[in-house]
Amino acid sequence: MLPRIMTPEDILSHSARVLTQSQREDYFRKGFLSAEGLIPRPWVNRLIDLSNEFLDTSRGLTESNEGFDIGPKHTAQSPHVRRLRALVDRHPDFWRFAAESPLADIAADLVGPDVKFHSSKLNYKWPGAGEIVKWHQDTAAWPHTNYSLVTLGVYLDDTPAERGPLSCLPRSHQGPIFVHRDDAGIWTGAVRDEDMAGFDINDVEDLTGDTGAVVALHCRVLHASRANLTERVRPCALFVYAAADAFAWMPQPTPTSHTGEIVRGAPAKVAHLDPTPCPVPPNWAEQGYGSIFTAQKAAAEAM
Repeated sequence: MLPRIMTPEDILSHSARVLTQSQREDYFRKGFLSAEGLIPRPWVNRLIDLSNEFLDTSRGLTESNEGFDIGPKHTAQSPHVRRLRALVDRHPDFWRFAAESPLADIAADLVGPDVKFHSSKLNYKWPGAGEIVKWHQDTAAWPHTNYSLVTLGVYLDDTPAERGPLSCLPRSHQGPIFVHRDDAGIWTGAVRDEDMAGFDINDVEDLTGDTGAVVALHCRVLHASRANLTERVRPCALFVYAAADAFAWMPQPTPTSHTGEIVRGAPAKVAHLDPTPCPVPPNWAEQGYGSIFTAQKAAAEAM
């Protein structure tokens, strides 16, 4: 007999490891959640220290490389790093956090007991209007055979509404997966305005939180982030996990040396195939992938 496909009901039937049952139900209902106090403070402090160390290292760079996505205002005196790429390959402690901390147990609470690691990054939202991220869905860039993938973010500083937290549209994960290209077929990393017109932006929820708060995003949920209106950068470490039975069907944009490793449970013996259509993204192995920041910025400049 083949293993059962893990529906939300099946996942919820397994005992919670870290989250409450109510939090898990909210996640499946809305497509996201925000929770405090889940990550031990020593782990949070270590992530903060590593973030600061890499920002200091970036002072010696003049352009982006495999580890750093450098912003246009970057100088040695005033670093402007938009993203630390492939986080688990930058320092062993990032991988230890992804695999050994309660974060992987939170992933199991949301995708089922068999979990594999997908990717990671550390995003920095600097003050100013130039740091806006438009509405998008993660799975559009890295489609899988099913949609049991979750991005878990850890805020590395207090993130109230004025600092541009992640913002989500409730229940949008239950709708279609939109095209993230312009009329010429160029990848923009953003949902078209005409598609967003069907949503009530008044429904948007900001995922605010104190230092160490965890935010969870379903791979299909529509999310964005506004400008950071404060004087301090907003850092958020992001780790993506997949159900073991979710398999990529296109080259991944941001693979790491640990992508595909099982971090909880066991490997899948059968692929779960979800029939929901997903537009085909670019072939990242041929085209290369910068970041959502570069894609959205290029699209705005081309208008």
